Amino acid sequence: MDSADRRVSWREIGLSAMLLVACVTVLATLASAQSFDESARRIIAEERMAANTPAMSAILMRDGAVLARVTDGLADPDAGIPVEIETAFPAGSLTKILTAAVVMTEVDAGRLDLDAPIAGYVPTEWHPVDADGVAVDVTLRQLLSHSAGLPVTWDGFPPNPPVESREAYIAESREIVRPPGTRLVYSNAAFVLAGEIAAASASMRFENLAQLRLFDPLGMTRSSLGSPAAYDAPLAAGHARGRGGTVQAAPHLDLTTMAAAGSLLTTPDDLARFATMLLDDGIFQNRRILSAEAVEEMMQLQARAHPALEEGFGLGLGVRRRDGRHVAWWDGTTTAAAAHFALLPEADTAVIVMANLADNHPTSVSGRRLLALATSGQSDPAVAETTSSTQKWTVEDGYYVPVDFVDPEQWFFAYAMPFRVQADDGRITVTSRIMDTMTLMPIALNRARVEGGMLDNATALLDGRRLQIGFVRTQRLPPLLTPPALLTYAGLLALAILSISGLGLRALWRRLRGPVRSR
Repeated sequence: MDSADRRVSWREIGLSAMLLVACVTVLATLASAQSFDESARRIIAEERMAANTPAMSAILMRDGAVLARVTDGLADPDAGIPVEIETAFPAGSLTKILTAAVVMTEVDAGRLDLDAPIAGYVPTEWHPVDADGVAVDVTLRQLLSHSAGLPVTWDGFPPNPPVESREAYIAESREIVRPPGTRLVYSNAAFVLAGEIAAASASMRFENLAQLRLFDPLGMTRSSLGSPAAYDAPLAAGHARGRGGTVQAAPHLDLTTMAAAGSLLTTPDDLARFATMLLDDGIFQNRRILSAEAVEEMMQLQARAHPALEEGFGLGLGVRRRDGRHVAWWDGTTTAAAAHFALLPEADTAVIVMANLADNHPTSVSGRRLLALATSGQSDPAVAETTSSTQKWTVEDGYYVPVDFVDPEQWFFAYAMPFRVQADDGRITVTSRIMDTMTLMPIALNRARVEGGMLDNATALLDGRRLQIGFVRTQRLPPLLTPPALLTYAGLLALAILSISGLGLRALWRRLRGPVRSR
C-alpha cells in the first residue's frame, strides 16, 4: 500500500469515527429527550390523579429548548373532551407577572419612574391615603412588589358582588393598611392601579397595551385579558372542591374589571414564550421586548417577607434564594383553575403547569418536581435536610391568624380564616380555609421548608409567637381566643340568652295568668 492509499484509509477511518460519534450523540439525545418526556408525563399523571384534578397541562424548558410538553386528563369531563396542547386555562395571579413586564416597557421608554411617587401619574381620587384620608407617597416599585401597603381586597370574588368598574375598584381600595415599604401585603388593588398607570402613560387601554407590548411580539396568540365567555379558543371547563373534597364543576369568573391583577386566559406554550424572553434578558427571537435592566429588576428581591429571609417579591414575581439557588416564580388561582410559573435563571430553565381545578397543590408540586428533573435528573429529590430533629423546631400547636390578609378595621374576619398548626414527630401540618394544606419540614433552628400548596418550597420561619410562611405573616392566638373557644363562648352566650328569654317569658306568662285566675 502506497502513501496515498494510507492517507485515504486514515481519512476514511476518521470520517467513520466522526459519523459514529454523531450517531451516538443523536441517539443519546433522543433517548434523553424520551426519558425526560416519560418522566414528566409520570409526574403530571401522579400529581393530577393524587389531587383528583380533571386536567393538567405543562411545559418544561432548558437552554431555550423544550424538554417536555405534557397534557393529562379531561378539559371537560362532562363532555368527555381531553385536554390538548392548545387548551387554555385561566392563569389567575400569573397575570401580575405580565403586568409588571408591561409597566417596565413604559419604564424602559422613560415615561415612568419606578421610584417616583405615583401621585404624578394618577388622578386625585386614586391617590393612596391613610386612615385619616391624608395622601401617602407610594411608588411603582412598591406597587409591583406588594409593599405599597394597599389592602388585600376580596372585592369581585364570591360571595362579594362583581366590581362595577375598574375606576371604582381602585377608588374603593386606596386606603393603606400598612405604611408603604414596611411590610408585604399581597394586593390585587396595587396591580390594578399599576396597570392603569401604564395604560395612561401609553394613552391606551391596559388590554391593548398588553397586546401591543407582549402578546403580539411574543406570538402569544392564545392569550387574552378578556372575559372567559368571549374567549374564542378551547378553554378548559372550571372546577372547584365541594364538601368532603369532592370535585365539582364551577364557572370561570369574569375578572376584566381587575384585568391587570388576574384576568389572563392563556396556555403553557404561550407562557413559555414569555418565560423564554425573560431568560434571554428581554430578547425573543432576536427582538428586544424588555431591557436587560428591566428583567433584572423583575427578578431581583425588592421586598422581603421577613428580614431574616432571602424571600419575598421582585416586580410581579416571587423571588427566593436558598441553598445557592435563585428561583423567580409565582402561582395563580381563581375560583375554578390554578397555574404555576417558575424560572431558574442561572440554569436557564423554566416550567409552567396549569390545571382546571382551584387547587394550587398539584400545579405547584408538579412544577417543583419538573424543575428538579431538568436540573438534577431526578423527579423526586430529597430536597429537605435529613437531620429533621424536633429540637430544631419549637413551634407550638394551635391556631395562627393571618395578620395582613384583612383590613385592620375588619380584624374579626381573620378569625374566620385561621391557620391550624399541628406537630407530629418533627413534621408540622398547616391547614386553613384560604390555602391548601401544607407540611413544614424542619431544616434548621426555627426554620422549615414548605411542602404543598401555593407556597410549596417556600421557607417558614418561627419568630416568637409569629409564624412566617413564605410571604404570609401569622400570629399565634392565645388558647382562650382560638376559633373553637370563640365558638364555645358564642354557644354559651346563645344558651344564656335563650335561658334568660325563657325565664322572662315564663315570668310574663305567670303575670298574665294571675288576673285570669283571680276572676
